[in-house]
Amino acid sequence: MDAIKTGKYPQKIVERIELDGKISSVAVTENGDIYACSESGFFRYRNGGWHKLFADGVFTRVFCDKKGRVFASIGKTLYAIEETGARRIREFDYEIADLAGEEALYVLTRRSLYVEQGEDFYNLQEMGMDERSLAVFGDKVCVASELCLQRMEGKRRTWRCIFPAHSTMPELHINVISFDKTGYLLVGADEGLFIYDYKSGWYSHKEMPALPQESVFAITVCEDGSFLLGTDAGAVHIKNGIAKYLPATRYAFDTSVTAVAEKGGALYTASEGGVVKISEKLMTLEEKSKILFETTEKYFPRKHGYVTWVKSLDGNDCSHPTDNDGLWTHSYLAGLAMWYAVTKDEEVLKAARRTKDAMLFLTRAPEIKGFTARAVRFPDEENWGTDIESTEIGREWHRSSDGSYEWLGETSSDEMSGHYAGFSLYYDLCADEAEKKEICEAVCNITDHILDNDGYLIDKDGKPTSWACWNEEALNTDSMWMWEKGVNSLEMLNFLKISYHMSGNERYNEKYMSLIKDHHFLINAAYHKRADGHSCHIDDNLAMLNTLSYLRLENDPAIRQYLLMGLASHYEYEKIEGNPYFAFVYKGFTGAPCDVDGCVKALKDYPCDLKNYKMINSNRRNIEMDNEPLKWYEEPHIKTPFAWDERPFSTLGLRPFKIDGGNGMSYENGMSFIFIYWLGRFFGIIE
Repeated sequence: MDAIKTGKYPQKIVERIELDGKISSVAVTENGDIYACSESGFFRYRNGGWHKLFADGVFTRVFCDKKGRVFASIGKTLYAIEETGARRIREFDYEIADLAGEEALYVLTRRSLYVEQGEDFYNLQEMGMDERSLAVFGDKVCVASELCLQRMEGKRRTWRCIFPAHSTMPELHINVISFDKTGYLLVGADEGLFIYDYKSGWYSHKEMPALPQESVFAITVCEDGSFLLGTDAGAVHIKNGIAKYLPATRYAFDTSVTAVAEKGGALYTASEGGVVKISEKLMTLEEKSKILFETTEKYFPRKHGYVTWVKSLDGNDCSHPTDNDGLWTHSYLAGLAMWYAVTKDEEVLKAARRTKDAMLFLTRAPEIKGFTARAVRFPDEENWGTDIESTEIGREWHRSSDGSYEWLGETSSDEMSGHYAGFSLYYDLCADEAEKKEICEAVCNITDHILDNDGYLIDKDGKPTSWACWNEEALNTDSMWMWEKGVNSLEMLNFLKISYHMSGNERYNEKYMSLIKDHHFLINAAYHKRADGHSCHIDDNLAMLNTLSYLRLENDPAIRQYLLMGLASHYEYEKIEGNPYFAFVYKGFTGAPCDVDGCVKALKDYPCDLKNYKMINSNRRNIEMDNEPLKWYEEPHIKTPFAWDERPFSTLGLRPFKIDGGNGMSYENGMSFIFIYWLGRFFGIIE
């Protein structure tokens, strides 16, 4: 297949600038100074810090004109903000509502409109309503109150009122107006964004789906003609005909974005809590991979090299044990192995070797031959000594015989799938002869344990673990295993294939063929995906991970036929999720078309910032819900997943339908991107 060349693309880079209080107005100068009107004062951000410019009073508006002049208002008073200080210009009769203008400054008060003339201001019109917003474009001047517009018209510059009862204007509650670069009027209302052609045409999301339905509080027309909006569902950037949502809290401190600005291509969102600057940096996907790799290697590896999550990136924390360390750290190993296979990067190999050694330690930690631990922890780590010999599911910790570590039992098929896939890829793509021998021994010990115990993992207490079942009678006849029947059959065939590939031991091949011929495990595997309302993402991952390691080794076309049928059926069901992980596995083995452009977009959207932000999308009004999960007693979810940078983090993108989520207090590692990107590179789908 011909690889898709990805090239350089603009990666969003986020700078978060905290500021107390709700921000009502923001402006940015050519030299990058940020001015903000907050409940806590009037501030300028320069050289990495905020500086309070006034000791008292609440400023409501700040405006920077094309000449670089900065004006700010508090109550009825207008100030010019200069390097030497603030210069009081004038006090008006009414509270100042808005500031605008191109060549001259216009000042809108609640009851009047003024324009700058020399050193003074000329009163253009006394108004009869509680005015809110002002827009100026050449000789066009428009003022908005909550329920109507007033346009300055004609030779003598008189005012014409536009309101719903006597025009084509829809009934709106207007918050803000602004002219675009063509002279059309953008009207931000509680009911969404409207475009008024300045004659009789009004257009909303009904006519132009890119226009948001959310309440619009602030509008900036960017230098390139795009629109940046502050809404009650975060910010929205309308560019190239597409509405890109920039939700809290990755792209805004709060869902209600009350002020926005743009300068030099950088976007600024302001809300209660501060200002977020969103700039772009040209990079390649491979460069992003290196950035995430360096961050992961610097901050995440625990003792031996386990990679999970951290509380901070200040260097004082290391990753914390989870009950799936074996699966996720092995997924990191798999990504590194594919990376090394493509580039032969020695730094990547070094990290992969350390990770492989950590995984080997998991296989030995329980001191039960062939039985692996879910996770391990050490005396200097959090929660050491708790839940020792507990019988509570998920907390079955045990102390090693020498007392140097503790290991977590109740090991499941998740961990086993990780071990076989990670070890298999490392064995074939990275390992030297000594490592191959060591890996082969560990893998065969596990397989022997399973076979010797009739298809089960037997824990320290002598009982089978809850979810690690590959017993042919149980899978084929016990309704308890109906949902796992296909996936677990696929797993067991893969485990045996890998073991035979590494060792040549006929025991594994004989059992493999017996499961296919006598117990129809191959047909089970071909029907491994059951409709589930897109709710059971754990089994989706296990199926794809085992397929990845299995189809690399199985060359018999008769057997592959069934495995490929299972893969095709699974992908067709899951492709609505838009996960490049699934698409790359599918295309890599079948060569069939998939949405490669969508895969590349997902990789580009993946954030460089690994903070697990609390993502809030539930305020969006363009959400369409899918009730299919109700059939499986699950909650309804959205029909179409949000872009990867708009949704909460989920490992390998396995929870695409979440609307809100994230804790805002931890950091993810770079495994998900590294695994998926290098999977696409490994198969030659992208380059």
